[in-house]
Amino acid sequence: MQNKLVRLEDIAHRAGVSITTVSHVINKTRYVKQETRELVLGILEEMNYDIKKPKAKPKVSSLIGLIVADITEDYYISIVKAIETYASEQRFSILVCDSEDDVEKEKRNIRNILDRGVGGLIISPINSEKYPKEIRDAQIPVVFVDRKYAKHDKVFVGINNFESGQLGTRYLASKGCRNIGFIGYPETVYTVHQRAIGYRDCLSQVLPDCHPQVLKLNYRHEDSNKRIREFVETVHPDGVICATSDVCYQLIGSLEEMGIRIPDQIKIVTYDDNKWLDYLKFPISVITQPTSEIGFTAIEMLMRMILHPEERKKIATEIFLETGFIDRL
Repeated sequence: MQNKLVRLEDIAHRAGVSITTVSHVINKTRYVKQETRELVLGILEEMNYDIKKPKAKPKVSSLIGLIVADITEDYYISIVKAIETYASEQRFSILVCDSEDDVEKEKRNIRNILDRGVGGLIISPINSEKYPKEIRDAQIPVVFVDRKYAKHDKVFVGINNFESGQLGTRYLASKGCRNIGFIGYPETVYTVHQRAIGYRDCLSQVLPDCHPQVLKLNYRHEDSNKRIREFVETVHPDGVICATSDVCYQLIGSLEEMGIRIPDQIKIVTYDDNKWLDYLKFPISVITQPTSEIGFTAIEMLMRMILHPEERKKIATEIFLETGFIDRL
């Protein structure tokens, strides 16, 4: 009998490989070295993981809903790709909706998705403080990816954002920064809120004389340049943590207009090693997120609950995957 507690994450950890590699071994979707393949297959057998694919479509809806906060972000593009790839291999289809960081549009997306009779839902909520009744009372499996509600009884897959905020702060302090600032979006966004808390917590430990300086930009960028310039001119930070790569992009533009040199005058840590960072003439250190693994884990958990109703979670279950760090200073 298959062990109900075994997940792809468990197999990957035991084998010392990524969740993506385990998925490719199971589904034979890409070439995996013979040695690695045999290792993974051996562990699958040891842990009683049934790797047989269903020969026919399951007797449930083969449509899965996916609602992302902003699909223009590279982060979400990578997650959507991983989710769609895994679902397709299991003969499921994905219905994707983009909320464009608009709470009202998100409400419409939730209603429209649930009205379609989907077998399960994956969502990255916009406002962590408002748990919609439709999601709370949903009779289908629900998985939160990247973001979650402050209080919930579902499954969440992402990173430990609090610890990542501590990591960035501690790193800048180790590089000699003594006046570290944090720039993000409104803290109703779960990830930004947790990263800011981590920043404040670590700052109180490593630089107790440094008062936390947090700038909350509007998501639509209406006045970002003006507010960033005012923040830099008032606070005079020598190090800044950017809560997202998009915030980092805006900060770099403002600093270049002001004639402030990176990293000589201000050192920067941001999230996600986007391709455009390769074209910069100065170094930006990066906290990396395992986006593909997050996507694979979210859809794998959802599929388990769809195909095995007895495994549906009735209490909050949170899965934190490890971050990485690229030190370019």
